[in-house]
Amino acid sequence: MKKFLAILLALALVVTCFAACGSDTGSSSAAGESSTGTSSAAEDGSSATEEETSTDNGDLPTITLMIVCGTTPPDADAVASALSEITAEKIGCNVEFITMEVGNAKQQMNLLLSGGDNTLDVFWADNGGTSVSFVTAAANGQALVLDELLEPYADEMKEALGENVYTSGTVNGEMYGVGRLLDQASTTMFNLRADIAEEFGYANGDKLSGLDELTELFTKIHEKYPDTPIIGPMNGSINWGDTRVDNLGDSNMLGVLGNFGQDDTVSNYYESDEYAERIECVKTWMEMGIYMPDLMNTTEAPSDYMPAGKAFGCFAGHFSAEMNGIWSSQNFGVETATLQVYDDAVAVTPGAYYCINPNTKNPEECAGLLYLMATDPDVVNLLVNGVEGLDYQVLEDEDNGGSYAAYLEGKDVSSTGWCMGYSWTALNSSISLPFEYPSNYFDLMLEANSSAQQSKAFGCQFDSTEYADALTACTNVVSQYSNPILSGTVQDVDATVAQFQQALKDAGIDEIIAGKQAQLDAFLGK
Repeated sequence: MKKFLAILLALALVVTCFAACGSDTGSSSAAGESSTGTSSAAEDGSSATEEETSTDNGDLPTITLMIVCGTTPPDADAVASALSEITAEKIGCNVEFITMEVGNAKQQMNLLLSGGDNTLDVFWADNGGTSVSFVTAAANGQALVLDELLEPYADEMKEALGENVYTSGTVNGEMYGVGRLLDQASTTMFNLRADIAEEFGYANGDKLSGLDELTELFTKIHEKYPDTPIIGPMNGSINWGDTRVDNLGDSNMLGVLGNFGQDDTVSNYYESDEYAERIECVKTWMEMGIYMPDLMNTTEAPSDYMPAGKAFGCFAGHFSAEMNGIWSSQNFGVETATLQVYDDAVAVTPGAYYCINPNTKNPEECAGLLYLMATDPDVVNLLVNGVEGLDYQVLEDEDNGGSYAAYLEGKDVSSTGWCMGYSWTALNSSISLPFEYPSNYFDLMLEANSSAQQSKAFGCQFDSTEYADALTACTNVVSQYSNPILSGTVQDVDATVAQFQQALKDAGIDEIIAGKQAQLDAFLGK
C-alpha cells in the first residue's frame, strides 16, 4: 500500500479512506476511494489486502471491489457493511469498495494495474471505453487465470449467466474474466414525442420494418409540421448506430460482420450496403430539412428541446423500445414513444468482464465473491440499488405482478446516496430489482438476448496489438467524418463519403480487417 501511495503522490493523485470521502460527496476521486462498512485501511498506509483486518465480522480477510458511479456515493460505507455481512457468512471475507467516477475510471485502473499493486482485488475491464481493455489486461498479465479458481462454482455460474456469457472471457484458451450479463442485443431506436407518434398511428414500443418506414413517418410529420425539426441530438451527437451488423466490439465499426452477425467474413462497413442505405436517408432528410440546426454543436439535451418543441425526437439504442420509452418519458420531461427501427437484432459478445488481480493475497475469496455477484440476488441488489430504506424503496408493479426499486420520497439522482440506475456495472443485474422500471424489465432483457441472432463472433476476443497504429489512424478518420456526415452537416454528402472511404484506406483499414479476419478464422477453427 505504501508503494501504491507513493505512486499516487508522484502523480498528484489522492486516495482517501471512506471515513474522509463520505463527508465530501462531490469530490473527484482520481485514483479510487476505498470504503467499507466494517473497517477502512489503516491511515499509516497498510492495506486490507495485505493483512487480515479486524472487523465486526471477526478477523477475516477483506476483498477490495471496484465500484464505478457518476460521483462518489455517500452511502458506500453502509452498502459495503451490508454486503460484508453476507460475504462474511457465505465466503468468509469482508468487502471494501474502491470507488471510481465514470470519467476517471480508465486512468485510475491503468494506474492501479500497471505497477503490480494489490490494492484492488476484483475489477471489471471492457473494450477500453470506461475501464481498461480486457484483452490488453489479459495479455499483460494483469488478470488472473480463473479456470481452476472458479471450478467449484462453474455449473451454478453458467446456469445464472448462460454458458456462452460465462465462457466469453476466454483468451487463447484460458479464462481471464467472467462475462457481464446485460443486454447483448441492443438495437436502433427512435424517440418521438408521444403526442406526435399517436397522431400518426404509432405508440411506444412499436416496431418498424426499417429505415424506409421511418423515412415515410418523417415525411408525414414534416408535411404536417414543416417548421419543426424531427431529428435532434442525444449525448451531444446524432447517436444513430447500425445494429444490423456486429461491430466486433469497436464502436467505430472498423471491420464488421454483416447480416446481423451471420456472415463469417469481416468487411468494411463504410463500403457496405447498410452504410449506403443510411447515406441515402441522410440526403433525403437533409433535403426535407428535418435535422435540428447545428445538431453537432448544440449543447441542448432532449429534456431541453423536446418539451420546448425545438425538435420532435432523437435516435437511441436499447433492447426494448417499450422500456426505452418509459425511461425517456421519465427523463425528457415529455411523454415519449420509442420506436424500434429494425425488425431483428444481433446478440454480440459481452462488453465487460469481471477479473481478479493476479497480485491479490486472497484469490479463493475473490473467486467466491464473483460467484455471489453472479448468483446471489441479495448481493447483486445491494450492488445495484444500495440499502433498502436508505437508498431506495420497493414498490409494487400492479400491471406486471412484481416489485421494483424506486427513489425514496423526495430523492432524485442528485440527492440519492448510491449509484442508482447503474445496473450496467453489475456482473448479473438480471437478478436485482429493476430501478424505476417495470418489474419485468430484466425478463424482457433476457428474452431479447435469447431471441436475437447470436453473432458468429460471439465470444471472440480481438487483440489489436498487431494493427494498433492503423486502428489509431482509422479511429481519427472516423472521428473526423462519421458524425458530420450522419448529422447532415456536410454540403456534398457523396463527395464527402468518397473522401471518408479513401481516408480510411490510406489510414490502414484493410490491415485492421485482415487482422480481425485472421483472429476470427482461428476462433471458428478454420
